[in-house]
Amino acid sequence: MVKLEEISLDHVEDEYTDSDSSSVYSSDDEGDVDNIESILDRVWALQDVIPPKTRKSIADKCSSVYGWGKYSAKFLGNSAWVLTTSALLLVLPLMIELEHEQGLIEYEKMQQQSSQMLSQPAGQQKKQAGGIVPPGF
Repeated sequence: MVKLEEISLDHVEDEYTDSDSSSVYSSDDEGDVDNIESILDRVWALQDVIPPKTRKSIADKCSSVYGWGKYSAKFLGNSAWVLTTSALLLVLPLMIELEHEQGLIEYEKMQQQSSQMLSQPAGQQKKQAGGIVPPGF
């Protein structure tokens, strides 16, 4: 297990001076990788501190959250797939047909205007051409 040793505050203040406070590690410590404790090692050491019942409870809750997240992501992905394929199969042909219908309406209007201009005498065409007023004005 871990051995705890009490150190007096006076002893710690005597060891460190202002010149040493700028660098916590000396140049010898930087090169020695074996002495540096990683975060994974520290988390693994918590295994001794946390009781097994609490660890199991935390693991179960994390597993439950992961399961719900995975289920939600799968459900959202399937829903997005159904919506996009439905839109492509149902809405896209409808939009294409509406655009085609709008083009036919415009073509019929142009045909009616050209037939009216051809059926009117030449004098009235000049008057009407100069005095064209858009609908609604």
